Amino acid sequence: MTLPDFTARRATVDDVPALRVLWRAEQLPESDLEKRVTEFQVALDAADKLVGAIGLRVEGSQGLLHSETFLDFAQADTLRPLLWERVQTVARNRGLTRLWTLEKIQFWRGAGFDSPDDEGRKRYVPAFGPEDAPWLTVKLKDELVATMTPEQEMALFRSASKEENARIQKQALVLKWIAAVLGVIFLVFAVWSAILMMKVQRGGGSFRNNQLPATRR
Repeated sequence: MTLPDFTARRATVDDVPALRVLWRAEQLPESDLEKRVTEFQVALDAADKLVGAIGLRVEGSQGLLHSETFLDFAQADTLRPLLWERVQTVARNRGLTRLWTLEKIQFWRGAGFDSPDDEGRKRYVPAFGPEDAPWLTVKLKDELVATMTPEQEMALFRSASKEENARIQKQALVLKWIAAVLGVIFLVFAVWSAILMMKVQRGGGSFRNNQLPATRR
């Protein structure tokens, strides 16, 4: 099968029996995950059979990718991009700023997940699990702006606009001074050229007068 044979959507309670099969195969806590079934995004084949799933737990403005499972792991490389695209859509709609995961498959590093830097560690959500676990994280958008109120965003916009206007005015002043200096240089050059031309013309006239043949007496 190719990618167009599969679709992805949010899980519903009707998907629980099929999800139990996947969770049981990976020895995941079925009873706990069943209560949070709507956290899951699921992939279905052309026959509408559930063939893969991944959970997205949301805490505030951050999300946790967890419990990735597939009915046939030979299809995992095909299904992961589809599920990841679906997760990103949900994350954008929920206004999430950062995602975390303990999934170690290379695909997730290719999707931008990496070990958290100092900023990421400060943003870590303890509810996701032990802080010293080998977490990977990806920043989706600026976390400071995402937590601002509309009034704060407007103030930030006005401040940025003011700074931009000041920068433009400074550039315009610099260009004005450059134009003035170039104008003065051009004027000096023009005057110097005119004076030089006058000297050449006068010198040439004197030379021609000195070369006139003497008249016979």
